[in-house]
Amino acid sequence: MITLSTPHLRSRLAMALAGLLVLVPVLAGCDMNSLLGKKAGDCSTYQEKPKKNAATPLLLVLLDLSNNSAATGEQVATAMRPYIDTALTDGQYVKVIANGGTGAGVKTFPCFTGDTPFLVKRANSTRQTKDRTKGGEALQTEFSHVVQETPVSATGSVTSLLGAVNDDVQSLRNTPGVNLGDVTVVVWSDLMGTGEQGDCMNLDDKQATVSVAEGIVERCFATSQISAVKDTKIRFIGTNQGDLTAPQQDLSRYLRGELCRRLSSDCS
Repeated sequence: MITLSTPHLRSRLAMALAGLLVLVPVLAGCDMNSLLGKKAGDCSTYQEKPKKNAATPLLLVLLDLSNNSAATGEQVATAMRPYIDTALTDGQYVKVIANGGTGAGVKTFPCFTGDTPFLVKRANSTRQTKDRTKGGEALQTEFSHVVQETPVSATGSVTSLLGAVNDDVQSLRNTPGVNLGDVTVVVWSDLMGTGEQGDCMNLDDKQATVSVAEGIVERCFATSQISAVKDTKIRFIGTNQGDLTAPQQDLSRYLRGELCRRLSSDCS
């Protein structure tokens, strides 16, 4: 029986956070886009005002980040590209919420606020194809920057992000001018939580077995740290990204299965 030891559970950038905490007072008034060597993106180029009385689908993206490197940013951006292309083609609200762990706080982004739909529609089909491709590339790059702008800590889990889904969706439904249709939640996470004893997804010293995964998820729902999300598609991505060991990959897969079984009837 293999037990997951604490030092190898979650590769969070503790040193990066330490440096960030020192720099926060200095950078408080700075433009993070400039620091990352990019111009502030004008996402309105790829958005349109919603049609009156027409419900528009929502794509809610939850990023549980244990690493904010450029390489991780590219991984997330590449995984999100099909969802971006769908949004630009069919029209979708897109809301992105990132969490880098304990003490890092939840971060949202002005490009992805969820209150104005993304859509590229042109009278000329050739121009439309070109603009959708250009928009997809631009928003893919924006996702990479989103990851790099998110501070990370040495401990944390996906619990708070999953536990807030119902409230996040309801908040958007209550936003004036927003008329939500179908909801899809995309979760980027390796599901390897660590460091917080009260966190139901804390996997410190847990064995990589199906029964352990069942017990962990059962505790999450029994304590209401995570709740079922009705009438919502949920897609977990990134569960096997990074430097996870074989037992960690197994446990991540077991956890995804148990979470899906309880979260939604349309989950994978």
